[in-house]
Amino acid sequence: YRTHIHLIMEPWARPLTEFRTLREFVKALRDIVIVQHTAVLERNVLHCDCSLYNAMIVDELDDSKGLLIDWEFAVFI
Repeated sequence: YRTHIHLIMEPWARPLTEFRTLREFVKALRDIVIVQHTAVLERNVLHCDCSLYNAMIVDELDDSKGLLIDWEFAVFI
């Protein structure tokens, strides 16, 4: 196994509950579903802890995207 850990000292993403528009919220949810779907299909990994606390919005230059964090309870299926 390889472990990849990031230690973030300051916020770089917003909780999903702090969406600015309905479009941003729906797009972030879509991104999170795609990430979980890809993890299952390509890596046989299931997150197992999808919740509002683990769903984030990352702001980019001209857009934002959804991010699923805290994969420590993920399991191989």
